[in-house]
Amino acid sequence: MAAYTVCKDPKCATLVEGKVAACPKCGGAMRTVGESPWRGIVLLICGLILFIGMGVITINMYPSLTNPGVRMPDGTSWTGGAEAARMALLTFFAVIVFGLLAIVNGIYMLVTKQQSKVFVILSLGAAAVLLLIVFLTMGKLKEAQPEEPVRTYSTY
Repeated sequence: MAAYTVCKDPKCATLVEGKVAACPKCGGAMRTVGESPWRGIVLLICGLILFIGMGVITINMYPSLTNPGVRMPDGTSWTGGAEAARMALLTFFAVIVFGLLAIVNGIYMLVTKQQSKVFVILSLGAAAVLLLIVFLTMGKLKEAQPEEPVRTYSTY
């Protein structure tokens, strides 16, 4: 993406493509927009949290999820069905991929000091796929739960 500069004077606020030191309209100082290293740092940290955190959860839950209904030696067990376990694993892997994409995008932004349109499109696509998987997984997990009785209360 191209770098932009904007006039620091809020009354002027002229936006110019490229790096410009003085505002062409009022002659005031300009500031760069969209090249902050903090965005890359935040992406990198959030990606690491997602990748490492979900990786640890997946590693710890993998034996239970691959053997639903069986009590593991550590005392854990997956009480849902096999399809719900597969959907939960799919959700875990989708979060891991999304975190990995955030890590790569953050590193790219820190190295090049620019945001890539390709990474923006990939991130939005991965977020959409992750959302779809989460909704499908929630549906499967809801199907696996037994129906609770409906309780009615009188207003006497």
